[in-house]
Amino acid sequence: MDNNQEKFDNHIVVTDDDGKKYRAEVYDIFQVEGYGENSYIMYSFGEAVDADNERVYISKIVDSGEDFNLVEISDQAEWDAVNKAISENLESLGEA
Repeated sequence: MDNNQEKFDNHIVVTDDDGKKYRAEVYDIFQVEGYGENSYIMYSFGEAVDADNERVYISKIVDSGEDFNLVEISDQAEWDAVNKAISENLESLGEA
């Protein structure tokens, strides 16, 4: 899903293709070794998975020149590298 976004504290406003806006909490913005200047964002719309957890999304941030788009990671090797970076970050925080 490609989305335009507006920054707002640790939240962003995500606009879908139909112009509907959703507020999302940003958990992290990070880069992944081997993927150059690409930035990735971890965020949630507050959708409960169960009593203790929310659904979390990870997208690539693409600068369109006027705003930013959140783009699905469709390449498996890139997704594996992003997953590895997240796991290593959690391990370094002692949360894995």
